Amino acid sequence: MAKFRDGAAKDDAGRWKYEDIEFIGEVISRGTAPNDYGAKKTAYAVAGVPLYLIADPYLGRCTVYTEPKDGGYQCEPRVDYGTDVDLTTTALDLTLKTDTFPRD
Repeated sequence: MAKFRDGAAKDDAGRWKYEDIEFIGEVISRGTAPNDYGAKKTAYAVAGVPLYLIADPYLGRCTVYTEPKDGGYQCEPRVDYGTDVDLTTTALDLTLKTDTFPRD
């Protein structure tokens, strides 16, 4: 899932510009976890994506990555399922309820 800034438009090739991404959210699977926590996280930080959220049903928690800098994220709080994730100070401006998130 992704959120683009208001007014974002595709380029002439029909692609979105990475500079317009404000949020990316992922629900991982066992097969994608190394990529989601590794290469994707690094790529999003390098691109300057301000908010990357991973929901991990195996660990029963969300990790919120913010403040991209120098190819990494400076802030990486983890929130256990059952605890609200406060994203009201981000481009999403919402509180994510995790109490019904499934666990595996």
